[in-house]
Amino acid sequence: MPRKPLLIFLLTLFLTVLQVQWAAPVDGYDDATLSVLSPEVLGAYPGVLLQFLQAVFARRAMPLARQAAICTGVLAVYWLLANVVTFDARVASWSTFSPLEIWAHVLPASILSIAVCGAAYFGATVLILRQGRAKK
Repeated sequence: MPRKPLLIFLLTLFLTVLQVQWAAPVDGYDDATLSVLSPEVLGAYPGVLLQFLQAVFARRAMPLARQAAICTGVLAVYWLLANVVTFDARVASWSTFSPLEIWAHVLPASILSIAVCGAAYFGATVLILRQGRAKK
């Protein structure tokens, strides 16, 4: 595997694990029933998707900042949805929460973690892509 896609994949995996753990509620976690929702598994899904997006963007010769912005936006939406699913499995399944109440709990808990991890992803992706383009 070439170096640039591997670095972006590992960055996606690391930041997804960090973001999901940061925004995850502490209550109600059961390891046996939530193995599919583990942050490590959740990080692989957007990593593969972003690899496909990067391949499409490279073929279209899209500017680096636009590539990184689109990928960061996709990742931020994914992180928000992962936070909703995680909250629903860990907390809302033990109580009666309406969908509106779930979003009211998840959005405030997710804003800071998504903003910080998204900024880190954007900056690191631009640097990785710029290094790959400079070597050509």
